[in-house]
Amino acid sequence: MHDITALRRAMEFHTVALKQETKPRKWAKARERRRAPRHDYVAEGTGTLVQREGEMPLDIAPNFPVVALTLSRTGTCFLANYEFLVGDVVELTYPAPKSDPKPLRARVVRCQRAGLRAYEIGAEFASDG
Repeated sequence: MHDITALRRAMEFHTVALKQETKPRKWAKARERRRAPRHDYVAEGTGTLVQREGEMPLDIAPNFPVVALTLSRTGTCFLANYEFLVGDVVELTYPAPKSDPKPLRARVVRCQRAGLRAYEIGAEFASDG
């Protein structure tokens, strides 16, 4: 089921929640363990499930809608209508400002419900090696 409206509603909630965090947390900088900083990057794109973790079938239609929330050198956070398993591999295509969009292959590291028909997925980019 492709429901971009549910993803847009979840994205609006995510954006409002971020704006309400006006006071910076003193401990946030010390607890940051990422190798690369995250950047807000809100854009609508598409995704395709490439590899399913475990014995589950590839039951998700290709080119499902996604909404990107953040982007870094090592990974991304996005919204989708489907629940993914940790270890699933997806191919994401986000719009690029000055060139044709190129697919990004990423491995799911977390998935949590973000709305009635939306999930927030964290994924790290898969290395080519």
